[in-house]
Amino acid sequence: MKLFLKRDGDGFVVLDKNANVRYTVSLMTERTSQKLVIETPERKVVSVISNKNMMLRYFSVKCNKHLYVLVPYMGECFAFVIYGSTYRFAGNMAEGRFSMYDVDKSPVMTQKQCWGCMGDGYELNIYVNEQEYFALSVAICAALYLSCRGENPVPT
Repeated sequence: MKLFLKRDGDGFVVLDKNANVRYTVSLMTERTSQKLVIETPERKVVSVISNKNMMLRYFSVKCNKHLYVLVPYMGECFAFVIYGSTYRFAGNMAEGRFSMYDVDKSPVMTQKQCWGCMGDGYELNIYVNEQEYFALSVAICAALYLSCRGENPVPT
């Protein structure tokens, strides 16, 4: 499944290949953290992301009745360590090009920067339909983490 992630004010919008809104992502700032809510156009909440900064910035993702924690990691490249999942990263999140793989090395999601009729943003290819919400959440965490560092990973 191909989706497009685009910055929309303080939040994000996710479009399908026909430029229809598939999800909206609203950002709420709280005292010590930020909260992002991913909703369908029918206002069904599919994922809740908390962005916390306690000695280091990390994300907690609640979706598919699971809780995941994403911690930024700088090794050979910039990626996330994902607690609560068997998924691994390949590529460089800072460049906006990365893939997420399962332990058997089957792809779950790929992301790359794109420019087109839907505007500038990121193209997401999600290969495991059951993990659509989590894969989308990871892409949003990557974009938000880089924007918190003063970069603009998802053009407006």
